[in-house]
Amino acid sequence: MELVLRAVSVRRGVQEIHQSYVGSLFFGDVVRLLDDERLYIPNSPDLPDLAQRKLNPTRVKAIARYILETYQDGTTFFPPICVNVQPSPTYRDGSLYLPYHSVSLRLTDGQHRCFGIRQALKDIQQQQPELATILSNLEIGVLLYAGLPLEEERQAFRDQNLLVQRPSVSLSHTFDQRSPTVLIAKSLLQRVPQFRNNVETVENGLGKHNPKLLTLSTLVTATQRMFPSLKSVTDLEPLIDWATTFWAATASIIPNDPWRVMNKQERATQRQDLLAVSAVVFQALGMLAHDLLIERVPAEDLVKWLGRLGEIDWQRDSQLWRERGVTQVGASGEPIISNTKTTVDACHRVLREFVGIIPVSNVS
Repeated sequence: MELVLRAVSVRRGVQEIHQSYVGSLFFGDVVRLLDDERLYIPNSPDLPDLAQRKLNPTRVKAIARYILETYQDGTTFFPPICVNVQPSPTYRDGSLYLPYHSVSLRLTDGQHRCFGIRQALKDIQQQQPELATILSNLEIGVLLYAGLPLEEERQAFRDQNLLVQRPSVSLSHTFDQRSPTVLIAKSLLQRVPQFRNNVETVENGLGKHNPKLLTLSTLVTATQRMFPSLKSVTDLEPLIDWATTFWAATASIIPNDPWRVMNKQERATQRQDLLAVSAVVFQALGMLAHDLLIERVPAEDLVKWLGRLGEIDWQRDSQLWRERGVTQVGASGEPIISNTKTTVDACHRVLREFVGIIPVSNVS
């Protein structure tokens, strides 16, 4: 029995022996080859043919979920997997011919995609078996190397992963059209006056020469804390309206309008002095917004509920923030704030107390 793949040849080097092929595999074939151990992943460090990283089950589940959420509308975007074919395949008339029971297809890149495909097919067979055939007939691209020795196979794995650079989280959010919390956050960029042209949408961080108020990554995290159980992209408009009112109300209450557009020198000075522009505060405010949603506070009452935020001393060196564990004293005596869950939770507790969700106590 032969495995036949439609393919085109691709020269990797000046010598004819450096031959590769580009083809495709059906999702169903990927699963069958994995189950039959013809598609082999050399990821066990106890074996001498190790040429892959260890499998991450969490990533496999995430890929399976991604496939099931995207395959019906054709927005499953996968790079091709890479396979080292042993022995070298026979190529003629636009097809590769592989002896099914003796071929070894050794993955040099794409093991999580392949196991994610298998998991997706397993899930759909359990949940919607009538759709399993449709999913089985989808295809993934394959780059096939012809007969690489183990040393070159390892080199291929190293090079493929070394040369890949992930985009920043903010840029990934900028391009994302699926996540409901990302869609809400991007709507806020236009609807909240203080966020308009004032949020960094490409870089992860804010360097000393960047005058923006916060990153899109931080705003998305705050939105996730505001709507932690949100899964669907339907009926987002009421949530966007409420979130817009929340952020606009907060901006109007914090003294001296610290979220306004500034030049880079003004912003640099402000970041040194003021806690109200830190990523920790934006995340804690997102958690506070969630509290108010649980309390069913309507948008028109947010200014009243948030009014006491104007009484907070937002200076970094305030005794309030040190006593509550939000800031610590650095080696040179300056107040520092760490962007950690512990710090965000501590800041959230302070905000809850000031708005009256729990009683204010021991506040200096």
